Amino acid sequence: MATQTDMQAVVAALRENERFVVTSHEAPDGDALGSLLATGLALQQLGKDVAMYLGGPAPLPGEYRFLELEERGLQRERPEDFGERILVAVDCASQNRVGAEPGVVDAAKLTVNIDHHHDNPRFGDVNLIVADASSTGEVLADVLHELGVTITPAIAEALYIALVTDTGRF
Repeated sequence: MATQTDMQAVVAALRENERFVVTSHEAPDGDALGSLLATGLALQQLGKDVAMYLGGPAPLPGEYRFLELEERGLQRERPEDFGERILVAVDCASQNRVGAEPGVVDAAKLTVNIDHHHDNPRFGDVNLIVADASSTGEVLADVLHELGVTITPAIAEALYIALVTDTGRF
């Protein structure tokens, strides 16, 4: 169960740091990709240095091509300066699935874990797990509100995809 303290800790970690790498889980679905993109765009809006990353050789699902993740800077290899950035893992129920590459969490300077899966073991240094949320996109909408992010059309689209694909409405 998430607490107000969890939300405050995540918001503080995102406000107080400047360099981030945002990722999600292997074999990403709409919630993973939408959450990754919404988080990356929101942090960029706040003036942060953001790398969006999803490792592994598997191609991204074709049905989400319209999100233009690679055109918006999604990297398929771990950034060279990874150890100097704060890791933001979205929609990852397990540390072993983060970034689609082994050892990502262990290599991180600090890990912020934002998720909705009830079985998430809170593997991050800072965790916001809202088990009764429909999707990680729903959790992120609250985080972005707390951060004062303006919901642009691109962020809204990413949050919408995160929400409707995890609830079966897409």
